[in-house]
Amino acid sequence: MTEVRVRFAPSPTGYLHVGGARTALFNWLYARHHGGTFILRIEDTDRTRSTEEAIEQILESMHWLGLDWDEFYRQTDRLEVHRRAAQELLKKGAAYEHEGAVWFRVPKSGVTVVEDLLLGRVEFQNPELKDLVILRSDGTPTYNFACVVDDSDMGVTHVIRGDDHLNNTPKQILIYRALGRELPKFAHLPMILGPDKTKLSKRHGAVSVLEYRRRGFLPEALINFFARLGWSHGDQEIFSREELIELFDLPGVGKSAAVFDEQKLLWINHEWLRRADLERLAKLLGEFIVQEGIATPEEVAGLGEGKLRRAAELLRERNKTLVAMAHAAAFLFPRELPWPEEAGELLAKKELAEPLEEIAAALEACEDFSPQGVEQAVRGALERLELPLKAVAQAVRVAITGRTVSPGLFDVISLAGMELTVARLRAAARRLGEKGEG
Repeated sequence: MTEVRVRFAPSPTGYLHVGGARTALFNWLYARHHGGTFILRIEDTDRTRSTEEAIEQILESMHWLGLDWDEFYRQTDRLEVHRRAAQELLKKGAAYEHEGAVWFRVPKSGVTVVEDLLLGRVEFQNPELKDLVILRSDGTPTYNFACVVDDSDMGVTHVIRGDDHLNNTPKQILIYRALGRELPKFAHLPMILGPDKTKLSKRHGAVSVLEYRRRGFLPEALINFFARLGWSHGDQEIFSREELIELFDLPGVGKSAAVFDEQKLLWINHEWLRRADLERLAKLLGEFIVQEGIATPEEVAGLGEGKLRRAAELLRERNKTLVAMAHAAAFLFPRELPWPEEAGELLAKKELAEPLEEIAAALEACEDFSPQGVEQAVRGALERLELPLKAVAQAVRVAITGRTVSPGLFDVISLAGMELTVARLRAAARRLGEKGEG
């Protein structure tokens, strides 16, 4: 078998989105699985729509996802090569000039067959295909032409792309043949649909890869999720990058459309948050606390690595993104935390003021502020009051974290530290007492 050479060829007219990232991943995995070459080629010949900003965003997205390339090209660096190929077709009579542009002459009879590795045999009637511009009047090549010249010159063996390109394939095959060049193998990937089975769009969550980074998803979770959009290996859902390289091949790609399910993406991300190296996760948590405006870089640094790592360890259990973890970490900083609406009923319980004050006093006197030491102090106070923990647990949780759901209560108290915990419990006790008086 000749060496596998595949390419991802995005057009820099916008961000790298879900469909493009899935195509990039499948090509990358195919190359890595077969020990081949992965080429990144920026198709920037449409000068009116291509932007440098879009190119930068594509490169940044690829870097963040860890999709490294072996060779890199920009189509605009190859304009002379494209023009020479167009001249070759003009000389052969396979192309003609009209209104300053060069047009490819499509045969008026016969059938062009695509032998697709995923879809099987697909036939196109040549009379239904129209002549196409291959060189614009400004001398720049069009997509279908530049794509053929570049794939051929770069020795691409497999063209793996979305099935929205299937209608381009017969035209490209005809250009290959007119140039006397060898055809690659084609594999057209099934479409990605939204949960309502319509074409994937922004309302389904089809945003840029970098937007998923901003929303607190891990790159390994996105890679895992994108891999499962149209490819499967038994019932397995969670795959490491190494497993994907080992297992991925085209026979595992389905023929029917894949469905984009954000709930599944959140579940996969949660799984990867729970598997993540704690030091890395703590660093990311710190970055997201700053990104979300919850605390300053100085305040995050003031927590110390140990506390941030412990926070990451506790908060990843109940939160599905780094953004959610960051907001759940707000209680670590000296801010007033508004009580959530669902905790409103607690405000009516004036009888909780005294227990909160007692617990605050017990914690203020506590010399061992580990979760175990904290538990001993809280339970001691409750014994003196002859109250069960469940009578006050939710009020303590809301007072300290501003939330009705959190990691274990004693873990939270230990993590918040004595000063913050005592201040918040006393503020809550005053608030309840004032309600009682009113």
